[in-house]
Amino acid sequence: MLAFSTSAILVSCNQTEESQEIQESEVTLSAKVSTNIPSEGDDGSLVFKNVTVTDVNIAVKDVKMHLKIADSKTRPINIMTPNKGPKFVVPMVKDEHILLSRMGSFLAPNGFYTNLTFDLTKADNLPENSEMYGKSVLIKADWKGIPSMMYMDIEDKIDIKFNPGTEVNATQELVLELYMDQLLMGIDPGLVQDGNGDGMIIVGPNNEDGNEAVYDMIEAHLADALKLKNGEFK
Repeated sequence: MLAFSTSAILVSCNQTEESQEIQESEVTLSAKVSTNIPSEGDDGSLVFKNVTVTDVNIAVKDVKMHLKIADSKTRPINIMTPNKGPKFVVPMVKDEHILLSRMGSFLAPNGFYTNLTFDLTKADNLPENSEMYGKSVLIKADWKGIPSMMYMDIEDKIDIKFNPGTEVNATQELVLELYMDQLLMGIDPGLVQDGNGDGMIIVGPNNEDGNEAVYDMIEAHLADALKLKNGEFK
C-alpha cells in the first residue's frame, strides 16, 4: 500500500511538472492591407498615383508559426484555419473598404518564435465561375478611370521573419499586412495599357494586354510587401 501511494505521488508530481513546463497562450492571426503613405484615416489610403485599389484577395494553405526550441532548431505550430479545407481565400479589401480578415486562431506554446510560413496556392477549390478560381492573388483596381485586374497564379512558400526576440506569453493578435505602396513601387501608371482595347486592363502572368513588365515588377515586390506585426512592434 505504501509503495502504491508513493508511486501515485511520483506520477502526480511528474504530471504537475509537465503541465507547468508547457504553458500555452491563445493567438489569432489576421490579415489586412496597409500603406506607408500618410493619410487622414486610420486605415491608410488605397490611392497610389493614378491607381485606386478596390479589392484584394489571396489564397493560402499550410499556415504555420515556428517556435524556437534550440539554438538552430524550430518546431512548426499549425494554425487552425477556417473550416474551408486545406486552401482558403483571405479577403483584404472589398469595394474599397479595408478588411481585418481573420486567418485562424490557435493555442501556441509560450516561447520565442522565429518566423511565419504559408503557401500561396491556386484557389482551384472554388466554382470555376468565381473570379478567384485558379488564382493565388487577385487585385482589382481603377487605373486612370479604366477598370483593371491584376492577378497571379504562382504557388510558392512565403517565409516572413519575426523581429528578433518575439515572444508569445499571453493572449495576443498577430496581423499579416500587405503594403500596397511597396507592392506597386516604381510602377509608372503610364506603362499600364489596355492592349486589346476592350475597356479592361489585365495584368497577369500570360502577358495579357502587353503588361508583362508591370506584372514582373509586382511579382518581384510581393514577398517584401508582406510584413508581420503584433502589439509590440511594426
